[in-house]
Amino acid sequence: MRFALAALVTIALADVAHARTIVLTEADCELMACIQADAPRMSWAGTANTTAEYGVNAIDLYPGKSAFLIKYPLEKIPPGQKITRAEWLIPYQIVSPPGGARLQIRRILKTWGPGVSHLNRMTRPQKVPWSVPGARGVGQDRAAEATAVVSIKNSGEQSVNVTQDVELWYAGAAQNNGWMITLEDQDSWIRIGSPMWSNPKGYKLRITFEPE
Repeated sequence: MRFALAALVTIALADVAHARTIVLTEADCELMACIQADAPRMSWAGTANTTAEYGVNAIDLYPGKSAFLIKYPLEKIPPGQKITRAEWLIPYQIVSPPGGARLQIRRILKTWGPGVSHLNRMTRPQKVPWSVPGARGVGQDRAAEATAVVSIKNSGEQSVNVTQDVELWYAGAAQNNGWMITLEDQDSWIRIGSPMWSNPKGYKLRITFEPE
């Protein structure tokens, strides 16, 4: 009986030892952008300082007007793994109205890159517009269903389960073009942290995997 129990404990410990967790931050990212309808050709329109002047100290999201785009590389996950958990930590600072508002996280479906803006998903090597400005083309620019809808009521850090998306990307079942964060509730506003200023390495993607 003791031998059987010891063997079970050994197997369990071996399974735990095989599991591994990595943490990616925006410092690992290939692409990031903050696009804004009021600055339709800017790649980073974080927060409005004055008319036609935007800063990098925060990211202000308004319904139907702005979005934060980010893409994490997954090459640090070795081949032949099973994704058991993927958690994305998003820093946020202020929300209005006081009762809260909801962030939506969706997969981006189209390739985007240099020169990305509200109007274009890239301008180099050639200009390519979004299907709908602001990457709002449902089923074209962004996924029809949200990966997560997160209710924000207080400042802090929000954990989002993105396991299914990371599984799809890692398996090659969908192209990894990253996520976009938007605010859809009317008459609301959310300020999320800026990776360039107030929240360096604050956008943490924690991935746990084990051999298949």
